[in-house]
Amino acid sequence: MYKYLLAFLLLFSSSVFAVEYLIVTNDSVRVREQPGLKGRSMLMLNKGHLVIKLEEKGDWTRIYFAGKEELTGKTEGWMHSSFLKEERRVLEQSVPKKLRLDVIAADLTCEKVMGADIVQGCDLHLQYKLDKEAQLTSIKVNCSAELVAKTRGGELIPVPVNQTLEHSVIQGVDDFSMHILMKADLSYQLEQVSIEGHRCRLVGYL
Repeated sequence: MYKYLLAFLLLFSSSVFAVEYLIVTNDSVRVREQPGLKGRSMLMLNKGHLVIKLEEKGDWTRIYFAGKEELTGKTEGWMHSSFLKEERRVLEQSVPKKLRLDVIAADLTCEKVMGADIVQGCDLHLQYKLDKEAQLTSIKVNCSAELVAKTRGGELIPVPVNQTLEHSVIQGVDDFSMHILMKADLSYQLEQVSIEGHRCRLVGYL
């Protein structure tokens, strides 16, 4: 059973792995414990919910999603693939190219407790680029990331983090960045934290 770390602060760096984001295309779509209509229904996700693709089996896709089913604490399940669409394709169809952000750097730096090999916090630095043709005066950016923490016992814990930040757009400047701080719960005794995936998008602009 996955546990969540309540996020908010760490000196090792982490590499970034490719993650495929999917968007739910209908309302009230069931997430099931197993692929197939006989799989127990865990909960429902609505149109626009962002999930991460883990694997496919026939007409079903195993996904990871932010949020959990209260009884089991699970953060993953199976959804029929007909109700899922690649986020990239959705953006291409619905968001003008000049309003899409490109993430050009993602660095995770962590600190460990002095005298102990336990992570006490991390700083995720995301750098992103705005199209010069956008001609905006201010932007509001939301960045989210999926971190994975490994405990001394070898357990892997998903740690979703996100933050929204406003920027004033200065003529000639198209690069922006934000820091997302994560403070670890020392009782988990984390040995390392890595980035599984990340994304940034405009949620407001003038």
